[in-house]
Amino acid sequence: MLWIAGLVALVVAGYCGYLVYTSRRRQHEMITTETLTAQELQTLRDAAAEAAGAGYFQQKCEVVGKAEPGPAGTITSEISTTECVWHRHVITRKYWTTERRRDSNGNYRTRRVEREETVATRESEEPFHVRDHTGTILVRPKAGTFEHMRQVVDRFEPHDDSAEGTTLSLGSFSFTLPATRREGTIGYKYTEWVLTPDTPVYVLGTAGDGGGELAVEDLSLVSTKDEEALLAAARKKERFALAGGIVAAVVAVGLILAGILT
Repeated sequence: MLWIAGLVALVVAGYCGYLVYTSRRRQHEMITTETLTAQELQTLRDAAAEAAGAGYFQQKCEVVGKAEPGPAGTITSEISTTECVWHRHVITRKYWTTERRRDSNGNYRTRRVEREETVATRESEEPFHVRDHTGTILVRPKAGTFEHMRQVVDRFEPHDDSAEGTTLSLGSFSFTLPATRREGTIGYKYTEWVLTPDTPVYVLGTAGDGGGELAVEDLSLVSTKDEEALLAAARKKERFALAGGIVAAVVAVGLILAGILT
């Protein structure tokens, strides 16, 4: 059994290596990308349009400023109904299930365990502006790139077995669950994050005018933390992952060798 534990440690070492890689990649992208103002991006875009025509401009950049509503104005988050420029929510179902496993003697045993699954998630797609001291630039959201946003909902609602139907409703959010996903339900956890107007943001992406209007799209990161704090966090993550990976690799080799020799 030692070699099995060694393989597990090897997987842990591999995961730590992946974390080191992603941390270094983020640091490199942030360090090598220039911070440009809204006015500088507009000037570069105008020059590109004059030389090659509209729709061909692309510039990797960082933009720093404050979030402002987009062309359609502010939007409203679905659970807390917060006025914002971006929002995301996740609904998680917690439930009981029965597992059947074989013990060390070869006998099968059953046990009741708690599990959870995501039953609903949504992230807004409406574009918003970022304003700096020179003007504004449009930002087109990309799912999975928003970090360190303000959490406005984190609550658990116990399941009511006496309630008819399987519709979840909170705020303006409403979702109907299949009947098969109701049995054994403990309750539902609601979480929501928002980006509100006037919040300082750091945006890392590519500015372009392919959609007819200059905008930062193909986002890598949108954060309420500044670049210095983000780099410090990435370096810290890299150090811990590197140390953990080395330890896990040494343990893995030792366990595998011990398993082979015994």
